[in-house]
Amino acid sequence: MKWQNNKKGISIIEILIVTAIIIVALIGLFGLVALSLRISTLTKETAQANNLAQETIEAVRNFRDGTSWDINGLGTLATSTAYHPEKSGDVPPKWQLILGEEIEGGFTRKVVFDEVCRDGDDNIVETGGEVDPNTRKIITTISWKDEEVKVVTYLTNWR
Repeated sequence: MKWQNNKKGISIIEILIVTAIIIVALIGLFGLVALSLRISTLTKETAQANNLAQETIEAVRNFRDGTSWDINGLGTLATSTAYHPEKSGDVPPKWQLILGEEIEGGFTRKVVFDEVCRDGDDNIVETGGEVDPNTRKIITTISWKDEEVKVVTYLTNWR
């Protein structure tokens, strides 16, 4: 006698396997969506931080151009001290540098000035050399949450 399986339909095991596959696929899809949102948010925040850093550098340049280097300008500011740019109440407003950090829209911004040393060939060196009184290293830092953007540039007394 030949036994035949004429059962039509889906067994419970098949249903469980299909359900497990669908659940794993959905979890993976939701994880991908969550990762995409985190990356998108980080990209947006990094762009905002870069814009704030660029604005800070431009404000420092504007401050340098509107002041006398050794009287009330960059040459008189303390090194290794945090400042932040702020517009004055003058008409038209001018950029000024205020002691301390600034918190704006969830971002903390500061700019620190360091002396610059040059070797005998007039190249900038990290250690040794002679202090160049007409050049400042500008370190702009924008931080938020656990992230940070740092931009370093040099400004000179061009007058």
